[in-house]
Amino acid sequence: MARLGELLVAAGLLTLEQVEQALRAQVMWGARLGTNLVELGLIDLDTLSTYLGRQHNLPAALARHFEKVDRELQRQLSPDLAELFCCVPLLRAGPQQQNIVIASSSPLPKKAMAKIADELGVEPHQLISAIAAELRVRYQLERVYGISRPARFMRTPGGGIPQVPMIDADPFHEDSDIELQPYDAAPASVVTEESVPIALPVIAEPSAGEPGVPPAEAARGAEAREVPIAEDRAGAPVPVRPANLDELSPALDDDLAVPSAVEDEPSGRERRKYVRTIADGPEEHTLARIAIRRVAVAPASGLGNTLGEATRAIRRATDRDRVAELCMQTIERFAQSCEAAALLITRGQVATTWKGFCRHGDGQTELSVPLDQPGLVPRAVARSTTVRSPSSDLGAIDRRLLASLGHGHASHRDLVIVPIPIGAQVVCVLAMVTEPDAPSGTAETIAAAVGAAFARLMRNASR
Repeated sequence: MARLGELLVAAGLLTLEQVEQALRAQVMWGARLGTNLVELGLIDLDTLSTYLGRQHNLPAALARHFEKVDRELQRQLSPDLAELFCCVPLLRAGPQQQNIVIASSSPLPKKAMAKIADELGVEPHQLISAIAAELRVRYQLERVYGISRPARFMRTPGGGIPQVPMIDADPFHEDSDIELQPYDAAPASVVTEESVPIALPVIAEPSAGEPGVPPAEAARGAEAREVPIAEDRAGAPVPVRPANLDELSPALDDDLAVPSAVEDEPSGRERRKYVRTIADGPEEHTLARIAIRRVAVAPASGLGNTLGEATRAIRRATDRDRVAELCMQTIERFAQSCEAAALLITRGQVATTWKGFCRHGDGQTELSVPLDQPGLVPRAVARSTTVRSPSSDLGAIDRRLLASLGHGHASHRDLVIVPIPIGAQVVCVLAMVTEPDAPSGTAETIAAAVGAAFARLMRNASR
């Protein structure tokens, strides 16, 4: 199967350098490659959905298709299944309305289709699988089912496009023989006879007077015209059906890239909604139902017996999640004065928790810290140096951060923020609750290993 970046470059929509920029962003910020392309302003959601459809040989659900959703049909699917499979029913299709279109961020396996069909009261073969951009599906899950999105899928305050670090020198040349696998959040899929898309005449019709769609082309927009646009691993052409259900929409405005506040009326065109931070008030700082997973207290495999072996394991980690997990495990094991810690990823004007642990709690809830207001986190980011303060000297935002990390066990403790730079840019920080005046050298050593690992993964993604 051709990769998404290869398809977009071959179509002349992106340059190789732009794809590499998005791959570096994916290493730091996570989510799928397409999500990062949209957030960097390199592509719009409908074009992304169209080429995802071409990649997976499925039709694409575009903005105008979401505007025609059947709300009663959507209510028949439970929020649990919608969240589990990251999918949303759109509407009924076919001559007798016997088919149901399901939009998802990746192709649905047979077992998922069977469970969805059972809840909707139809046979699996009556479901029509369509592909939609991850950002759009996340927005629909929140609007339809009340499933809150993580901060990762919201716009950050301050506007502008977040800067992606550039990687020059290799800060970890001694392990240059390690072969790393490119990070890709989107799972591969195999197109079988059962998954070959059928035409969707109900939602394939362009809106009346829609620009850019010649009448003759619109009349045959839903036809399954097979054209070779990719090659398999053996070099043989792979026939792929057109991804969009009709002609591509005209380029949509920037608001499409960011989901909006939840509305009652169906809409495929999202408006702005920004990440909430702990500065917005303690009663609403929880951003999502996803909790920061607590690292097990038992010794972790692969860390080794010394701090040096543990930091080497971090540097050699082959994906971003493994880097973060090893970081937390190493702090928990070798920084005994640390009672709680979390990695916060900087994106735009916020830093959002990603992975963490607490010795006195079951886990931590995702939260974001503003970088445009006074506090230890923005100071560490601006100065690229470790900062700390006892609980008695903290401002309002830092007190909330300390309390959130420590689960109410942080009184008379220090808040320590260790920056993790790549080159001249701080890409994330390590926030810790420690005993008063406890040394931070171990944490700084671990942070240096995390920075080297991320830099290595970024270089590998750009190759």
